[in-house]
Amino acid sequence: MASSSGKALKFVLFLGTVRDNNMGSRAASFVMKKLKEKGHDATLLDPEVLGLPLLKKPLHFYEDRTQAPQVLQDTVKVIEAADVYMVITAEYNQCLPPALTNMMDHFPIPAYKYRPSGIVCYSMGSFGGIRAAIQARSLLGELGSPSLGCFVIPQIQNELSEDGTLKGENKERLEKNADKIITELAWLGDAIKSKKDSEGFPKL
Repeated sequence: MASSSGKALKFVLFLGTVRDNNMGSRAASFVMKKLKEKGHDATLLDPEVLGLPLLKKPLHFYEDRTQAPQVLQDTVKVIEAADVYMVITAEYNQCLPPALTNMMDHFPIPAYKYRPSGIVCYSMGSFGGIRAAIQARSLLGELGSPSLGCFVIPQIQNELSEDGTLKGENKERLEKNADKIITELAWLGDAIKSKKDSEGFPKL
């Protein structure tokens, strides 16, 4: 069952790193598989694939959005169509990766509002990127997309294969934690979607 009501939800995943040989693609592959197994639609926004420049002019700085680069026009439609967001982040110098914030800052706050979010943080060390996750919760909250919690993957190189398959000794625990956050996000995402479908978002 996709959600408590049996509806498939639209998840958008924001990948946070473009560094060579990064581990984020492993985490993204794992989460994408889990979402699809549960019957949800999942779209990955990868800053390297999008190829957005260093932020100079975000979408909302264009008086006429049809004059914005096509990649911004197309991507904002994906973001606005989502029911739930998930941020997949590493930790750079104990902070969020710049590729993540650069990508997300290209789009206005109203594009993100009224959708729940979750955080998948990871590292090759024992902390699992949790310091970046703390910052991600603040960012998502300011975007109007409150975070329900974090799915933490310490020593990701030992826990996930390149194709996103769990392989380590913590397989059972990680599987359970992933199921938990997806279930919680789907429950709240479904509730908000039902409200939106019946009444629309607040007009402020």
